[in-house]
Amino acid sequence: MLCVADFYLHPDHDALAASRRLEAVAKDSAFRKPNSPVTVIVLEKPWGTHDRLKAYVNESREPFLFLTDLTIRGKEALRALGIRFAHIPYAETK
Repeated sequence: MLCVADFYLHPDHDALAASRRLEAVAKDSAFRKPNSPVTVIVLEKPWGTHDRLKAYVNESREPFLFLTDLTIRGKEALRALGIRFAHIPYAETK
């Protein structure tokens, strides 16, 4: 089963380094199906960069654990590179 973890990054970053790091995170996951492909798709949006980390889960009962693992370790890896995450300012209420 294919799982996709989404990362929304500030547009000013090293996209190649981010992609490589996310790929490594997926390849090192204990939940990834062995010898299955890992793909990182990068899309530029008006508010930032949308990275989609795609990989296959080892067991069909573990997709949520796999996505949690990818998200937590992916964020940690991106922060270690000094990459900031995109955010939309909160609307002010009156």
